Amino acid sequence: MSKVLTVIAREYLERVRSKSFVIGTVLGPALMSMFIVLPALMADKGGDDRRTIAIVDQSGVVRGPLSDALVEDGRKSLTLEPVAVGSGGLEAAITEMKTMIVDDTVHSGVVVPADFVETGKVSFYNKSVSSLVVRDEMLKPALNRVLREQRFSRSQVPDSLFNYLSARTEWSSIAVTAEGGEETQDESVSFIMAFALIMIIYIMVIMYGNHTLTAVIEEKSSRMVEVLLASVSPGEMMLGKVLGIGAAGLTQFGIWAAGFFFLSQRGVSMGEFTLDVGFLTPVILGSFVMFFLLGFFLYATIYAGVGAMCNTIQDSQQFHMPLTMCMVIPMMMLSMVLRSPNSTLSTVLSLVPLFSPVLMFMRVCVETPPFWQIGLSWLLMGISIWLSARLAGKLFRVGILMYGQAPTWATIARALRS
Repeated sequence: MSKVLTVIAREYLERVRSKSFVIGTVLGPALMSMFIVLPALMADKGGDDRRTIAIVDQSGVVRGPLSDALVEDGRKSLTLEPVAVGSGGLEAAITEMKTMIVDDTVHSGVVVPADFVETGKVSFYNKSVSSLVVRDEMLKPALNRVLREQRFSRSQVPDSLFNYLSARTEWSSIAVTAEGGEETQDESVSFIMAFALIMIIYIMVIMYGNHTLTAVIEEKSSRMVEVLLASVSPGEMMLGKVLGIGAAGLTQFGIWAAGFFFLSQRGVSMGEFTLDVGFLTPVILGSFVMFFLLGFFLYATIYAGVGAMCNTIQDSQQFHMPLTMCMVIPMMMLSMVLRSPNSTLSTVLSLVPLFSPVLMFMRVCVETPPFWQIGLSWLLMGISIWLSARLAGKLFRVGILMYGQAPTWATIARALRS
């Protein structure tokens, strides 16, 4: 046991003293904020460039109300540029508008016929598919409102009745606690926090699992492993490396967590997003730690076994991609789990050990599943770690002193059968 502790201490100190560890600890939260918080803030701000939309308004009653509706909807980045129907008629006006679109004088164009209020038909002219976002998300809702207002006005509907019929619902979200109580809920903060924690698991598991792979290959290529194996067994060496690198990962996360709690207690916010520890219930916090540890040990043992069979980093590339995809695939399934966290498919996929760190934890954050499902996922991951450790140990014993030809999948299969 003392030999394993020695390897653990060596691997741990080698990483926490490195410049990359310090830089990653400092810049890691900033980079995650770029990928998580910044897009959310940009979405709230609209993130839209200023655009000019040409409009041919034959009806004469649309341009003004449409401009007002766009302002009310917060679409101040859109400006309407009128194109008059002169002596040349409608065709000449449309030709002028198309020339403006081709010359990039305007972003796109709208033609409102004289019978718009009766038919509700308009024509939209654009130069690229990206313009359809402007049409569907900005122009269409505002123009629908203008159409309703014009029809109510022509039917001489009283303003009081119009205001009554055009009223919008106002929503407030109230979370029901396990005890049946109530508490207010900010879905945007909860979602961003959940996604941030999942990204931490995803990045940390891949990053430190890859560290295990490269550490084994570097020591093997430098022949340092031959010196180490004179004092420790291959199994002890592999266990020490996995635990030491895992401890370094926990240290980095501990520093981030302490910084997060410190900032949240002082009400630090970015735009409308405020750091809030209220989301981190004991179940979510405990699940995060467990899924991080189990996910890391599962992938790290596999990485260590594969690394022992490789002589260079280049040799490991053919094995690295399939292992990485085992974490990428559940990230691609997050939207499905978010929409239906308790469906049969979401439940089954979240119990797959290689997918559990991401999918089961997302279920815990969105709508906590029965505790037996969480416990079962931990049990299945524990069994998988035991099996992968045995198989990785066999690869480690066979491959750690094996040099020469680059390994293949067939080589690994023969090593596992031996």
